[in-house]
Amino acid sequence: MQYKGLLVMKLKTIYSVFWYLFLGCSFIWLICGLSYNFFYNDKVEQSRVELTKALNAYFPREQYLNASEVYESNRRTLFSKGIARNIRKDSLHQDIKSIKPISGNWELVDQAKTRYVYENELYRVYVTKDPLNDGYIVVLACNNWLELLHL
Repeated sequence: MQYKGLLVMKLKTIYSVFWYLFLGCSFIWLICGLSYNFFYNDKVEQSRVELTKALNAYFPREQYLNASEVYESNRRTLFSKGIARNIRKDSLHQDIKSIKPISGNWELVDQAKTRYVYENELYRVYVTKDPLNDGYIVVLACNNWLELLHL
């Protein structure tokens, strides 16, 4: 009888430890997430505006048939933000090789049948074929060490 009571007491203690550990971790996660949004929201918005301006400069509407407005790509981490745009095929841009930034010193760093990657000292551009629409997806991301590792 005494053994059963001791076992129940140990289980309650273990349960309590894990419960308070879970609550503590959740509270820390909540504080970090809210403070990141509160303190760094201006920097995130500033980098989004900067990337949008760069994408509009390197892939202007006059040169490419844009199938969509600028949107955030799936390339989002704490270190790397990506802005994307869909481009339609036209008479000048029938293959993926013809989709490249129009100005600046860009170097082709990786190429495959459905993906080309261009890079300069500030940005990295990913051009991929759009499987849903007959066109291309262009993603412009900040060029940093995480981008180099994620190639």
